[in-house]
Amino acid sequence: MQALLKFKVDDVVSAVAVHGFGGAWGTLAAGLFYTGDLFNLSRLGVQALGVGVALGWGLGLGLVMYKLIDMSFGLKASRLHEQRGLDYTEHAELGYPEFQKQIFDTKSLTERHL
Repeated sequence: MQALLKFKVDDVVSAVAVHGFGGAWGTLAAGLFYTGDLFNLSRLGVQALGVGVALGWGLGLGLVMYKLIDMSFGLKASRLHEQRGLDYTEHAELGYPEFQKQIFDTKSLTERHL
């Protein structure tokens, strides 16, 4: 978890820590604690190769995909839409009205979207 913070990885739900590291450990542990053949380094090597290939494929393809999306139409919403909240921008509704700092005219917004 500290490594993710050091590299400034934006992982608000800890998906990398849970699925990435947990999945890698589960894959390695399956080879390490194989019933009847514990601690076989050959089997552990195959499992480690599998972890590496999955990491390379997923990370590589993901980086290419996100770069293409970013270059074509962008990944982020505008600053104004982020500040208002995308519930308001996309659906003409206040998703969490108790957290809104400004009151919006939802009637005029609804008329524009109809």
